[in-house]
Amino acid sequence: MSSLGRSWGDRMRRLIEVEFVKRGSHALAGVLVLVAGQFVVGCSGNTGSLVATAESCMRCHNGSLHDDYTGPGMENPHPVDGVATILCTGCHGGDPDGADALASHIPPPPEIGDRDNQDNNAHAYFNRLTQTGIDRFPDYQVSGVNYTALDFLQFINPGDARVTVGGRGCGECHQAHAETFSQSIATTGAGIFSGAAFASGAENEIPANQGLWQDTAADLGFRAIVNNDYVFDATKVGAVRELVEFPVFSTRNVIGPRSLHNSNDYLAPDLADDVLANGQVVTDSPLDDLYHEQTAFTCGDCHYGSSGANNRYGDYRSAGCSACHMPYSLDGVYRGTDPNVRRDEPADPDNIRAPERPHVKRHLVTSIAKTLPSGEQVQGINDYACAGCHQGSNRTVMQFWGIRLDQNQDVRRGNQYPSNPVSFQTTSGDPRLFDPVVGNNTFNGRNRNQYLVFEDYDGDNRDDTPEDVHYEAGMACIDCHGSFDAHGGNVTDPDSADIYSRMEHGVAIRCEDCHGTADAYAITAPGLNYAGETVDLGVDSKGNPLKHVVLEGDGNYYMYSRLDGAKHYLVQTKDTIVDVGKTHPFTGDTIYSPKASFCMGRNDGQASTGIGPQQTGNGPNGFSHADNMSCVSCHASWTNNCIGCHLAGEYNTGNNFSNITGDRIVFRETDADFVYQSPLFFQLGIDTEGKVSPMSPNTETFFKYEDRNNVESQIFAFSDRKGKGGDRGAGPFPALSHNSMMPHSIRGKVTATQEGPRYCVACHLTDEGMANYGAEYAALRAALADPNLTGLDTNLFQTLKTHIGENPGNQLNSPLWVHMVSGLGSGLFLFDQNGAAVNPLDQNDDRVGSNGVAPATTFDLTNVAYNLDRMVEADGSSNSSSNHPMQQAGVGTVLRLGADNPDMSGPLGSSLIEKLTDPVTGIVLDSWIDADGLLGGNAGNFVTIP
Repeated sequence: MSSLGRSWGDRMRRLIEVEFVKRGSHALAGVLVLVAGQFVVGCSGNTGSLVATAESCMRCHNGSLHDDYTGPGMENPHPVDGVATILCTGCHGGDPDGADALASHIPPPPEIGDRDNQDNNAHAYFNRLTQTGIDRFPDYQVSGVNYTALDFLQFINPGDARVTVGGRGCGECHQAHAETFSQSIATTGAGIFSGAAFASGAENEIPANQGLWQDTAADLGFRAIVNNDYVFDATKVGAVRELVEFPVFSTRNVIGPRSLHNSNDYLAPDLADDVLANGQVVTDSPLDDLYHEQTAFTCGDCHYGSSGANNRYGDYRSAGCSACHMPYSLDGVYRGTDPNVRRDEPADPDNIRAPERPHVKRHLVTSIAKTLPSGEQVQGINDYACAGCHQGSNRTVMQFWGIRLDQNQDVRRGNQYPSNPVSFQTTSGDPRLFDPVVGNNTFNGRNRNQYLVFEDYDGDNRDDTPEDVHYEAGMACIDCHGSFDAHGGNVTDPDSADIYSRMEHGVAIRCEDCHGTADAYAITAPGLNYAGETVDLGVDSKGNPLKHVVLEGDGNYYMYSRLDGAKHYLVQTKDTIVDVGKTHPFTGDTIYSPKASFCMGRNDGQASTGIGPQQTGNGPNGFSHADNMSCVSCHASWTNNCIGCHLAGEYNTGNNFSNITGDRIVFRETDADFVYQSPLFFQLGIDTEGKVSPMSPNTETFFKYEDRNNVESQIFAFSDRKGKGGDRGAGPFPALSHNSMMPHSIRGKVTATQEGPRYCVACHLTDEGMANYGAEYAALRAALADPNLTGLDTNLFQTLKTHIGENPGNQLNSPLWVHMVSGLGSGLFLFDQNGAAVNPLDQNDDRVGSNGVAPATTFDLTNVAYNLDRMVEADGSSNSSSNHPMQQAGVGTVLRLGADNPDMSGPLGSSLIEKLTDPVTGIVLDSWIDADGLLGGNAGNFVTIP
């Protein structure tokens, strides 16, 4: 037996010893059979010396002589009752009759080579690690056998979308999934790529798409793709026929027009000519090309098309189907039972090194919680599978867990703007991110001081950044986002799948699908649950059955978690508003809430519709907040606003690689930093469904480039295709980009330790607030109305520090807070033309964009070029950019009065702004619920708390 064969045998012996201990002495006979007969079956030795029916893969990786996974090695990756055991080569390809590993495996393309080559060839290692450009390699021949690059890609990842869409790997059995998935937003990356191009003002790359869907139609993707079944349908907002591959202009050793390598066309001093007077980039100009490169480098990893960077703790993953269904260990170390997979890499979980590879946690396809034929109960896809990619500025999964990213460590360093919290806690010691056994020092590239698990800005000992109530209950991402959302459409009808432009086009789940509305219970329809039983199932907003949401015989709605099978009671919104005697089936608690009835009920004098937001001296008017507000407007407790983003790139001939093509490139990112991040700031706008919803700063980007002569360009900020967001010559200060965003921080009530939803004072003026702070409010309104911001002095900034920076949820009942919420701005986020903050409060010498001088040192209002939280003027005209069109034309017209683009999501209209902010002609409440969830003013006349 060869030395490698003995190594395999030694490992197999150890596995058998473990099995012997687990099974007890009665297993001795079986163990002896294995010892006597199967040790000779080694991966690097002769695999055909015994009478066997198994593929060489099975004999080597499992130890069985038959294709039945009965050996002690690798487990059955697809153990489904009633489904025949899938052959290894059915998924991975390869030669099932190979005499050894070399003959059985698909050899790598010469551009990849073996581990020795990858250790010495950075290009080879990058593409093996990330799988980015493997599909682009030419056909090759090894030992007289012809191979394609897709043969190798299938061998290392049969779930890759480039493989499955051709009916190979997973796609052989799941072709409908493969077809739909290949066109999904998550696979193409179209929302990120095309959204960034829109925000810079560059024209659509596809002439037929120019002007389509408010000129937001997607044009760019990770790979070119065409939907041959596409037929224009005005009701399918965002659908397009095709995407072209995101262009890469910096490929090394490519010389010619629009090629960065050694070109004088991209010199920094000349880039100023590539911007129009209104701030739009000149399409196809050198500056446009460079911003494309920056977008790809900074934002191009998070799609299913490749494995992303795949190089650090919390980011290890595969591509395509495997990214979710065959999850990697957080540290990339294999923990399965295959004796031939290395367990000593990555040696440093925070920084993988060539030629190391990360590995799946175990070789088992994961989907929903289930009991395997062996009796083992396994969880469904957990949140970590989502966290690696959903790490944008808002850090959606982290927010769901109650964790906020503080990129600059401002809180720990005492530099939080505009005010430090009274107390805080980092994630040091939090095993969700930092495993004490593994000893990792980063998660997603950030250390424990850059993530905060507790922040209290007003000193009431409550967490201002609490976890989502669904996470608190034990739910996971997949409990809301099922097949339609994850796969990009209805996999039972792949011909109906479309290539869409933005995330909301591919998301079908809504809060109402499980909780119903203020007027009606959640919709159900007969269907089969996951157990194959015919029951009354919930349905999502597009009519797809929710197999885990059931209306049962007791009249209650329940959800059986896809993560672990746990049964959750689904409260119906209507029952919280109207008292019908409903009680919680598990706890016995009363479901009806007088405060919920006041906030969400209809003010029509009818008990059957709830209390409604009644006010003293006003008769019933039929109003209900539920008519035109999204659930998250009130129930989302916080979001992580990233205000001002500095991106910078440089000409660099080192080991840089395109995360689009896998080629060597001569562009490198040097900066991707936020100026300010805060969980406190809150703004409302109109979302793509025409409802009032939270808005967040989006691509508030300042960009610069250092050319091959080491000369830096000026700093650029852009207007979008509609000339919005960055036009400094149009009148009011521009605010760059804001978009509606679904915060994953849902709360139902205030508790002793956690802040709750946003109550009335978060959005409305009150008579008490005006009595206490009317003078300060008048001063702020006057200062911001002045074109020169006259009156916005140090004293007023100090007031803003207190009323906004130390006032989560508007605990002070301050009208200054409401001014910010309306989109009219606060005055706290003034920036100069180079993206440096302009304010007298910030004493931080290291503030991003300020060149080593604290903003307070250079405070001068004449330097203001941007007002980044003033999205809109009182007349409804927008200062900001949005790249999300309404799902239906005309739905935003009423709520966006005064906007010149009402068919786009965007700021509130003039009528709503007046109602929220004008103390004379607007709505000033005399009855409300305050930020602590307590009755204020005359609310006790209408709301009786038991």
